Amino acid sequence: MKASKYTGVLARVYLGISFFFSDHGNAQPNEAAGFLKFALKNGYSWYQGLLNSAVVPHAATFAKLVVIGEIYIGIALVIGLTTRLATALALFLLLNYMCAKGAVPWGPGIDQSDILLALIIFLSDAGRTFGIDKLLADRFPKFWIF
Repeated sequence: MKASKYTGVLARVYLGISFFFSDHGNAQPNEAAGFLKFALKNGYSWYQGLLNSAVVPHAATFAKLVVIGEIYIGIALVIGLTTRLATALALFLLLNYMCAKGAVPWGPGIDQSDILLALIIFLSDAGRTFGIDKLLADRFPKFWIF
């Protein structure tokens, strides 16, 4: 196998572990609410409007969805199952985190570097190297698209 395939697997597993062992915004009571308050103060102005209209009225639901999403992403990337779907969800969450912080996309930061890793994973066949996606693609070659 090429070294680039191993790099994709390494990136996939690293990002998966990072998501799985994240505190999911619930390490302390009201942590998710605190992050939302921070985002309403520091996020991009258009993003603050989105938060006020859609997220704030349903903050508890969104907090649960983030926890479920991060756990799914972590498990899926580590074992290489539905890798592209999990990576697309990771990109969605990471872009939201970056917008909530008001961070510039070209600046240094954990969200920006994780977005770069997620793009590498999404555009490669990292799930089909040392992953369950490979077994499913072999078994169902016309069906398995991940």
